[in-house]
Formats: sequence, C-alpha cells, structure tokens
Amino acid sequence: MTRNHAVLAGPFSIALFGIIFCVWSAFGNDVNFCVTTGCTLYQDFTIAGISLWWFGTASFTILAGCSLLGQAGAGKKLAALFLFGDICLLLLMAVTAPCVSCLVAALLFALCYFLFRRSDFFARSQKQPAVPGRSMLLLVWTLLFFINIGQVARSQLDVWPILDESGDAHMRMFFSPSCKYCIEGINVLSGNVNTAFYPVAENDADIFRLAKIKEFLDQGMSLAEAMGQSEDVEAGSFLSSLRPEFLLLRLRLLINKAHIFGAGSSGVPFFEIRGLPPSVQAKVEERGRKPAFRATDPNGRYSGSQNPPDERLPMELGDFGQCGGAEPCPPGN
Repeated sequence: MTRNHAVLAGPFSIALFGIIFCVWSAFGNDVNFCVTTGCTLYQDFTIAGISLWWFGTASFTILAGCSLLGQAGAGKKLAALFLFGDICLLLLMAVTAPCVSCLVAALLFALCYFLFRRSDFFARSQKQPAVPGRSMLLLVWTLLFFINIGQVARSQLDVWPILDESGDAHMRMFFSPSCKYCIEGINVLSGNVNTAFYPVAENDADIFRLAKIKEFLDQGMSLAEAMGQSEDVEAGSFLSSLRPEFLLLRLRLLINKAHIFGAGSSGVPFFEIRGLPPSVQAKVEERGRKPAFRATDPNGRYSGSQNPPDERLPMELGDFGQCGGAEPCPPGN
C-alpha cells in the first residue's frame, strides 16, 4: 500500500472527536461549559426537522471515512465544503449570539480541513515540487471565528454597580456625576433598596469624582450625600490616572457605557426595570384589575363589564431629561 492510501491519522483523530462531541451535544450534554445565550438559541436549531448536531455528526463521519481510506484529495474537498457551511454559521452567530459549543465544532472542522489540505499537499509534492499557498477559506473562517470569540468574551464582562444594597434590585439606574438629570434622579432614589446604581464617565473629571464617591460610600454615606461631597473634585494628573485602581475603574465604566450603547441608547440617566414598576403596580391594585387591552364587540364598543378606554390605566409620559451621546452633559451644579 502506498503512502497516498495509508490511513491519515491526524484527520481521523479530529474527525472521531468531532463525531463524539456532536453526538454528545445532540443528546443534550450535562456539562454547563457553554456560557452564552447562543448555546440555548442553537441547541434546538434544526434544518428540515433535523438537529444541526446530527448534520455535524454525519459530516465528521464522512471525513473519518476519507481518513481511513487515505483519500487526502477527496477529504480536502469535502472538508472545504463543510468548512464553507461552518463559515455561514459563524456569520449567523456573529450577527445574533455566539454559541461556545458551536465554536468547538467549528474549530474541529477547521482542523480537519487544515490536516487534509496538508496531507494532500505532501502527496502532490512527491510527484511535483510545489509551494503551499494560503487558503482563503481558512482566512475568512479565522476572521469570523475570532469575531465570535470576542463576543463571547464581551458577554462575560458584566456591568458594575457602584451601589447595589439588595443585590437583586428591581431597577437599575445608569448615571454620570456630570449629568444634572442624574443628580435629580439620585436625590429621589438614593436609599431605595430596590434600585442599583451603575456609573458611567462622560469626561476624565467624572472618573476621579466617581473614585471619591466610592470612598464616601465605603464610609457609609448615601449616594446622594456622596455625590454632594464630591462636587469639588477635579481631574487629576495623567500619571495619577495610570494607577491600577484607576485603570480598573476606567474599564468598569467603559463596560457600563458599552451596555447602554448595546441597549440602543447613548445618554444618561438610563434605566432598566425588572417586572412591573411599583408605581404602576400601585395604580393597578388601586383599580383592582390587570392592565390589559380590552376587547370590543363587532361595532367597536366595549362589551360586558369591561371599561372604556378613558378609564384604563393612565400612562402619561412627559418630557424626559437626558444627556450624553452627541450632546455633552450640562453641569450638574
């Protein structure tokens, strides 16, 4: 038997591992190493009613067969086809949510293609000297793979509260010390255990002021008091901003600000609420009914004991004060 028809141990090992991993994932593995929402999104994703994991199992099985038969050329072509399909999935994950399990399978497909390509090159070079070229497929795959890896890393960087007394607040308020609307909101909400406060920096002075606010909070002050005591704090020197604690604070503030941008906003104050707001809940309980849309009869009239629109829960919204993004925050004092 010639070298060209010998078992290709490298591709076979990777393909065999791919088969085991895909079958394991298809049956729902119990190891919770997948830490992103994309895992849940793609775990039950199907094509023509068939799970993607079974398609992966079939693909790796075909590649393992090519390895056993020593068909480097055929294996390279098939691996290229499967890698192209994987590139499409990587692109889909890049615009939705990355799946760590899918990225593991993607890495195995890329390794199979690389090893088949190398085996095919060695087989051809024995007949005619050649120089290995670059693979556009691998270049595109590498770019998309690292984009997804970056999104996984970003998803693990959680926002940082400067004050969260309950540990599971119903409302999150993102604020900047230089925003007068934020100061007004903090004066009202400070001391409310159902509110957590997440700082962002609109300028360098905000960073130094927030560092001072954190010190005051550690001393037992309320956030409103700490904000008032830090009014005169100004930006320090460039060297002082390079201290480790300031660099860590900058990173935390940047993550908080990225969270606001990711939510589709660019200004502060920015609020996130879990569940029905207490003020609305109080009105609901006062009226003794649920805040739902009322059905009408064919003539457009409210039937039975249902209330007309003007007696429904009022949700009057006035103008909201907000700064940030393209508009700099006005002075808070």
